[in-house]
Amino acid sequence: MNEQELISDEEPENDEPPVLGSWKNFYTVVLVLHLMLLIAFYLFSRAYTV
Repeated sequence: MNEQELISDEEPENDEPPVLGSWKNFYTVVLVLHLMLLIAFYLFSRAYTV
């Protein structure tokens, strides 16, 4: 192989997210899950504070 074959400016062929069809949907789900975890941790800490 020569250097030209190793260095390529082409985008990867698989530019799709693994699930949900688009990166926007994927990141929205991730942010919503993180928000839900934060709220759950807050509620647990309030419920079990001495």
